[in-house]
Amino acid sequence: MNKLAQISAITIASSAGLAAAGSLDLDRAYASELRSDAGAYSVLNSNASNITVSAGFRFGYNANFRDNDSLGDDDTTIGFGFQTTEIRVSGQVTDSITATMSFGFNEYLYGIDPFEDSDTAYLEDAYADWAINDTFTLRMGQFIQSFSAGRSISEFHGTNVFRSGAEQEVGDVGFTQGVEAHFGGDTWSGAIGFTDGPDTDGADFADSSEADWALNARFDFFSDSDKARFDHRASWRGSSNAWRLGGGLIYATYGSTNPTPSDRDDLWYTIDGAYQGDGWQINAAFFGMNTDPDGGSDTDTTAFEVGGSMFFNDQTEGYARFDMIMFDDAVVSPEDTFSFLAGGVNHYLVPESHAARLTAELGYSFQDGAAQTSGFDGETSAFLGDSDGEFTLSLMAQFMF
Repeated sequence: MNKLAQISAITIASSAGLAAAGSLDLDRAYASELRSDAGAYSVLNSNASNITVSAGFRFGYNANFRDNDSLGDDDTTIGFGFQTTEIRVSGQVTDSITATMSFGFNEYLYGIDPFEDSDTAYLEDAYADWAINDTFTLRMGQFIQSFSAGRSISEFHGTNVFRSGAEQEVGDVGFTQGVEAHFGGDTWSGAIGFTDGPDTDGADFADSSEADWALNARFDFFSDSDKARFDHRASWRGSSNAWRLGGGLIYATYGSTNPTPSDRDDLWYTIDGAYQGDGWQINAAFFGMNTDPDGGSDTDTTAFEVGGSMFFNDQTEGYARFDMIMFDDAVVSPEDTFSFLAGGVNHYLVPESHAARLTAELGYSFQDGAAQTSGFDGETSAFLGDSDGEFTLSLMAQFMF
């Protein structure tokens, strides 16, 4: 085959991969048919035919209104921006091993300062899943460790434009590097991991952010064997009643080995649950974090969130969420409790599909005196802080292909 023919073949195969990726997350009626068509695009007699490429972005217009004396009359912030932008590649390595890599380009994703522009690609997931048998899989690489059910749900499969402040400040443990075993049965699932600890994505083994070692565990129990329905928040009309209840914890120790400078033990814990019915759902989560430094007093910070949604017809859904963060007095003072309320409407352009969605959301932050608060200024990806009461309006369009 000459070079021109090789280039043509590769180009056709790449286009085919993108076309096949478009079948992801479409509605139930035609998703399986599109996926089966992907086999027809296999041009190269190599492993390239196993690769699936998918992408998505969440783009919108945000308006923030706050009462901040230091800003004078200039206390309104408006403009367009991306909430999430992601490319994901996955493929079959062997009959029992699959590999996944994903890249983000956006400042609102975890691990990136939410108020600094970032249009440079950064690595999110990079792991291999080795299916030892039908009920036991070993994950190796960089991934979101099994801890919080909400954090395991993609932004594309949630209801709100932004994740809750409670989850971001206490429940988010970010990406990690290590190994994690996944196992379970028809109505339960579990995971146990040995890692470098929370928020160690992209870190070398000698990076000072890494724990000496960390252990995490997560267990979930379900009302029936349809566990996958809880991979997204929405409960489509016509769905049967079902519930999920689970919990997770992470223990990480620092300072006994080079290069971590601080000598401390950290413990994260959570319990969460969800109930889904015919076109409606409710969910709740409690988060906690304990830090015990060597030679100092330990501190405890807790948070919770509760939310729900309901479909008005097959394509339009209303939702609401309340969350609260309760910092330890030694961590944040003098104001140590912050609460947030958000609600809105989702319109799914394709019934029972997250592939294309339009969202309008209103938010309110109740914090008082954040400008005089040390340790936390009220900033989350939805709110800018430093305000006695703060409103947000977000209009968002989501597309997956």
